[in-house]
Amino acid sequence: MKWKVLFFGLLGINSLVMALLFFYMFQSSSSPHIPNVSVKGSTFIVQTSKQHLNTLVNDYIQKHGKKGNFSYSVQLADRLYITSAIPVFGKTVDLTMAFDPTVDENGHVVLAHPTMTFGQLRLPVPYVLTYINKHASLPNWVKIDAKHERIYIVVSNIRIKEGFVLKAKTFDLNKNDITFTVTITK
Repeated sequence: MKWKVLFFGLLGINSLVMALLFFYMFQSSSSPHIPNVSVKGSTFIVQTSKQHLNTLVNDYIQKHGKKGNFSYSVQLADRLYITSAIPVFGKTVDLTMAFDPTVDENGHVVLAHPTMTFGQLRLPVPYVLTYINKHASLPNWVKIDAKHERIYIVVSNIRIKEGFVLKAKTFDLNKNDITFTVTITK
């Protein structure tokens, strides 16, 4: 009889610790400040395709990505997919995030309408985005708005070279129409 009391007491303590852990991990964060950059200078239009942008993004991830146990890749197809394989109990489980990219009036790429799966399990998007925002090492040009289930790619904050400012103009994956403007400020 005494073992039952100890078992249920330990079960209650474990449940309380897990509940507090999930509560702390998935607290919502405030909406990010997304700057509006207005620049003057000579402007050029650069058009690319999904295939070229896939190569460019994944090369950037390999060169500048955080070294560690988790690697990920980005794939532009009918949607923007971010995939990773995460080791869990000696097996790897696929984590897939899919977004519909659009461009806002400030030239930022907005990743909206996300779906997230871990193996076959569909994950709650606001909680995952909050977790990523708090615990992932993201570049300063990636802003997460978990409340509205969006990720902003602040293209103007991506430093390609001193004196060059980049903004997105179109990002239509169905038509394979991806266009940026490059403004030379010097």
